[in-house]
Order: sequence, then C-alpha cells, then structure tokens
Amino acid sequence: MEPLKRQQRQVDNEYTIMFIPHRGKEPKSISFRASFLKKIGIVCGIILLIGIGIAAKSSLIVYQAHKEQNELIAYRTEKAAQEQKLAELQQENEKMQQNMAELSALENEVRKALGNVVSQQPSRGGIDRESYLGQGGPMPDIKMIDVYAAQTKNLQTEITTKKETLNNLLGQLQERNAILEATPNIWPTSGGEITSSFGGRSNPFTGSGYDYHPGIDIGNDYGAPIYAGASGYVEQAGWYGGYGRYVKINHGYGYETAYGHMSSIAVSDGQYVKKGEIIGYVGSSGYSTGPHLHYEVIINGQDSDPMKLIR
Repeated sequence: MEPLKRQQRQVDNEYTIMFIPHRGKEPKSISFRASFLKKIGIVCGIILLIGIGIAAKSSLIVYQAHKEQNELIAYRTEKAAQEQKLAELQQENEKMQQNMAELSALENEVRKALGNVVSQQPSRGGIDRESYLGQGGPMPDIKMIDVYAAQTKNLQTEITTKKETLNNLLGQLQERNAILEATPNIWPTSGGEITSSFGGRSNPFTGSGYDYHPGIDIGNDYGAPIYAGASGYVEQAGWYGGYGRYVKINHGYGYETAYGHMSSIAVSDGQYVKKGEIIGYVGSSGYSTGPHLHYEVIINGQDSDPMKLIR
C-alpha cells in the first residue's frame, strides 16, 4: 500500500508559484498539483471547443442569411425583369392591335370604294396586364412570356401582310380613280341638246345622201362654256379645217376627246386640264350650220359613241 501512495505522489507532483513583492514585503505563493493543471487544461479545451462551435454555427447562420438574402434579391430582380418584359409585350401588343384595327377599317373603306366589301377581322386577345403586373405571388412563367412574345411576332407578321394587301388595294384604287378621271363621262357643255347623233346620217347641208358622223352635235347658245370631258393633256388647240376652232385632248388609258366649231379657245397645246375645266366656248366656226358643239370620243384610236360613257 505504501509503495502505491509513493508512486502517486511521484506522478502527481506539486507546483508552486511564488509572488515576491518589492520593498521588503513578505512573498506569497500558490501551490497546486499537476492533476489540477490537467483539469484546468481540459476545462479550457472544452471551453475552446465550445467557442469554436459557436463561432462556426454563427458563421453558418450568417452565411445562410446572406445566401437567402442574395437569392431573394436575385428572385425579385428576375421577377421585376419578367414583369417589365410582360409590360413591354402588353404595350406592343396593344399598339399592334390598334394598328390592325385601323388597317382593317381602312382596308374595308378601300374595298368598299372598289366594290369588294369584306367584314372586319375580329381582334385577337391581348395580354391581360392585371393578371401579371402589380401583384404578389409567384413569378410569371417564362414560358408564358415566350408564348406572348411569339404571339406578338405573329401579329407583327399579320400587320406586315395586311399592309402589303392594303398597299395593293390602294394601288388598285388609285389606278381605278385614274381611269375614272381619264374617262370622258360628263356632259361637255352647259345645257344644250343633241341635234345630231353618232354614226350614219343625212348630209346636214343637203339633207340627202349618207354622211358618217364620228361624234355628236350638241346645239347650244353661242358662247356657252365647253368643258373637258376628262382630265388630260391638250394635244391640239387651234383651227382645224372643217372643224373650225378645234381642241383635242389625250386623257391616257386609250381615251381621247375632240371639240369642234368653237367660238373661242381657252387652252393651248401641251396644257394639262382637269375634268370639267372650261376649254372654250360654243360657236359656229368651220363647216357648221349654226352654233353647236361637235364632240367626239376616241377609244384606242377608234371612234366611239360619246353617249355610251356619259352618265
């Protein structure tokens, strides 16, 4: 038993820390065993480990908080970007819807003018702004944005096609208006009445025989205004044999008109005149039996009865 205690004393050595003050005061000392130091070391180690654990846990919590905050910021940024994209698509869609409606209305007007009426196409559904903008909840589906983008692109294609169709129709309308403007379809003087029709007739001076009449004669008061039957350029203005004072107008599209026996001429060669514009005045110049207008219509170089065109 005694040897065992001796062995423990040898193992569990004592240590003394002495404090020696200055100025002759008595020194002080603290004694402790090696086992106490071990216990202190163990306690300090445990405290250190606990501190490290707490620090690690705190760092992890801070990291997770930063990560979640960054993810939230990224989510909100992406959500805002997608909502902005939806807003832009909505605005573009609405603008194109309006363009489509205006183009369709204009197309109908043009077709009415051309005598080809079609019903207006129904408008397509746009993007419902209230369904996706200014609200909380989940982020708009990116696939839905792609769908709207595709619809907007298709609508743009339809608008392009509609514009091409409308330009074609406008071209037809302009061509038709140009033809109408060039067609001599108005009564070429103020008042008066036909005294000699188009085609075969008796000679107006002898009252017998056969005489070909390439136009119509319209008896009227001396000095009554004479109007251009259609718009065009004056090819000839002056004295022309038996026609007396004479004007010939080329209207284009194969139409020409001629006016004879005028008392005076109000236009000159090469001048552009509009349908209904005064070009001269009724007279009896040239080979004539009295004041009247000799009026001819020539279509593609062939004499034609003016009354077939006059409304």
